[in-house]
Amino acid sequence: MKKSTFLLLAIIFLFYNCETTHSSRKLILNDSMHTFQLEYNNYWGTDSIFVFQPGEHIYILNTQKLGNHPDELPYPPCSIGFEDTLNVILNNYTFVGDFKDEYRWEESLGGDRHTVHECSFTIIDNDFQ
Repeated sequence: MKKSTFLLLAIIFLFYNCETTHSSRKLILNDSMHTFQLEYNNYWGTDSIFVFQPGEHIYILNTQKLGNHPDELPYPPCSIGFEDTLNVILNNYTFVGDFKDEYRWEESLGGDRHTVHECSFTIIDNDFQ
């Protein structure tokens, strides 16, 4: 009976150690001198409104999946999807930054078994006219 208990614990331990987490995050940073309002509407029907002070950041997407093979996971593109909308509102200014332009996003992939795919978009003063 002792051997079967040990074997069962060893199997549970092996399964627990094989399971890994894989996170995807999209981050917006305000590196401008402006305080503005950001409206985010995603295809899931979630609407969010944020007020951004200079130097602040916010995660507009933060998901986590369990899985054993991080190399086989598809990572979402860093740009905002066509079904999503991000609006920057600042009185007397027009926002000219393009959240759908993948070249404006910085991408990083970290971790080994527990991976983190992070995309960040930095809003700067030149994004306002």
